[in-house]
Amino acid sequence: MKREEYSAHNFIGKFFMPNQIDENKTYTAAIQEMENDPIFKKFVEDNGYENERASLVVFGPENFMFWYGVLADDKQMPVSGLNKFELPNSKIAEIDTPNSNMAFFSQPLNFVIPTFLDKLSKEGVTVYENLGDSEKPYVLTKLNLETKKLAQILYLDASSDDDSK
Repeated sequence: MKREEYSAHNFIGKFFMPNQIDENKTYTAAIQEMENDPIFKKFVEDNGYENERASLVVFGPENFMFWYGVLADDKQMPVSGLNKFELPNSKIAEIDTPNSNMAFFSQPLNFVIPTFLDKLSKEGVTVYENLGDSEKPYVLTKLNLETKKLAQILYLDASSDDDSK
């Protein structure tokens, strides 16, 4: 696990609401739809993101939004048909996993998120019981398709900075 300062980024893709989750608690169909979307494919190719994919879960007090797409620098703008979410400069806690692939994004969120947060807690990171209560309620997952490295990232509140190891 590592902690570091993470610069501002734009998440470019599409968002999906909780009612769009399937019976397995995944967004597999939505992700497949995105991967087949000519607008997304062209954006990825035109901007050099062929080997990158990302998901973002933005928590609210009572619900969440799931995003799928790519992480871009803070100046990259989406094309028509894609949305942008601005992620702030922040301290983060990150866990990297080698030898990962696209199948990671098809795992149930109600398994992936608690498992990730449990690992962080065991490393001494303070985690909100309800991430929607956080100042920065974001869980970002990035996958490099070339290196097969998966990074799971929790954005930390300013108050979390004092307990870094």
